[in-house]
Amino acid sequence: MKLLDDDCKILIVGGGPVGMLTALELAKLGVKSRIISKHQRTSPHSKATIIWPRVLELLSRTGVSKEIISKGHYFDKMKYYSNKKEIGNIDFSKLNYTNYNYGIAIPQWKTEEIIESLLNQSGIYVEYGCQFVHGENVGEQVEVSLLSDNGNQENLTYDWVIGADGRSSKVRDCFGFGFDGFQMKTRLAITDTELISEATSREVGYYLHRTGNLVLAPIGDGLFRVGASVPDNYEGDIDREFFNNALAERVPGNKSLGKMNFCGTFDAHVRSASTYKIDNVILVGDAAHTMSPSGAQGMNSGVQDAINLAWKLAGVIKRDFRSSLLESYSPERKNSIDRISSLSTFLADVSLYKNRAAIFARDMSFRAASKSKAIDKYFAPRVAQLDIPMGDLSEGKLKLEPGRRIPLEWDTSAIGPYLNLSEHTIFLWPGDEYVYSTWASIFEQAKTSITHSHVVDLSGKVLGYLKDLLPKHPISLIVRPDGFISDIININMHSPEKSIQSINSKIAQ
Repeated sequence: MKLLDDDCKILIVGGGPVGMLTALELAKLGVKSRIISKHQRTSPHSKATIIWPRVLELLSRTGVSKEIISKGHYFDKMKYYSNKKEIGNIDFSKLNYTNYNYGIAIPQWKTEEIIESLLNQSGIYVEYGCQFVHGENVGEQVEVSLLSDNGNQENLTYDWVIGADGRSSKVRDCFGFGFDGFQMKTRLAITDTELISEATSREVGYYLHRTGNLVLAPIGDGLFRVGASVPDNYEGDIDREFFNNALAERVPGNKSLGKMNFCGTFDAHVRSASTYKIDNVILVGDAAHTMSPSGAQGMNSGVQDAINLAWKLAGVIKRDFRSSLLESYSPERKNSIDRISSLSTFLADVSLYKNRAAIFARDMSFRAASKSKAIDKYFAPRVAQLDIPMGDLSEGKLKLEPGRRIPLEWDTSAIGPYLNLSEHTIFLWPGDEYVYSTWASIFEQAKTSITHSHVVDLSGKVLGYLKDLLPKHPISLIVRPDGFISDIININMHSPEKSIQSINSKIAQ
């Protein structure tokens, strides 16, 4: 798709995975952006390591997921231990209605390399050594000052500025976004390392202990991410000795560190901006929200920000959608972030119990949920970010309903139905039984009357995951470019004109 250049100006501040993905999504949709980064990406710190199923679905839009799966480490189980005894596991291989019933563990620098390579192929390059200094919303544009490492200062005007510059976002502070929340009490120590005599597997292990928690995740190339909470009264160094002691104290068996790539500590914050959009300035990723690292939800949530924003912004710039559509970005993403952040905070809290009665109750509950498979049915889809509906919809339900994800992707080579990247997809379903000539006439009328959408006839087609979800009666499914159902409209086989009119009306909104 040819990139629009002179007709619009978008500045993305921040060259991490979320900023680059936003630029890549926009490019895929035909809109060019400028992306700057204050620093080169030179840290050996792997940062985020786990990519969840819903995010693999979304990354398939741009070809990123294929590369991540190829270069990352597959896992489909999370085993939980308490005081060195197994209490249960989450089995992601049992996930339904997705092609990705597994997670991928991969160092963040690899993810960034993959996205940047695809971004470069689109003709867009991150400008390293360029920082955002100041900005101001002026009418329907944004005036900014940028400073390069060579001392060159630019004063420019952009139509849109996207802040993807992390937890300490200068964009967020400059434009007056609030960032309320709290710092979690427990420090976390992390390292990427070899483990002596430890076999690499397709499992991630969580080890809960009265002295703290610890996670072991294979991330490929014989390395493991080791993350451990630091005891409140610990005053020593975070080094090999600290991690070896934590392994001996919290993990069954006899594990010890081999070669370490790095080690360090960080404080976790649970915060969210007061809004993610002020006039023509928009926040994504850690600039908009931070959360507990428990459950590895942070970067995955940032990816969902990028997808939610890019199709709306591209459509508004190209005048395919009304500008008011962008007002939905902040409330939709804040709703999702509230759900995800509550989950990760809960996981952090229960992993740090010290009271024996609380530990006993937690372990018994986990054992029961694991044994009954309730944890696989209700909890795994939430961790995998497959079950994060919009608005007030409840979790734990798998159905076709406005505000829920539809279990389809964007692969045009798929045998079954697929989604359009930039337009709404209208699936027309005649019901289980129908008169062919009547339905053919209705579909032809719909195809010629429905505008700015990709209209698909489901009659007689391979339905994929939709097979068990579609009703017996005729309906139209209006699905957004990001894979969420916008509306469901019943089709009157005797008077289809009203149904088609309703579809056009919904799309126009």
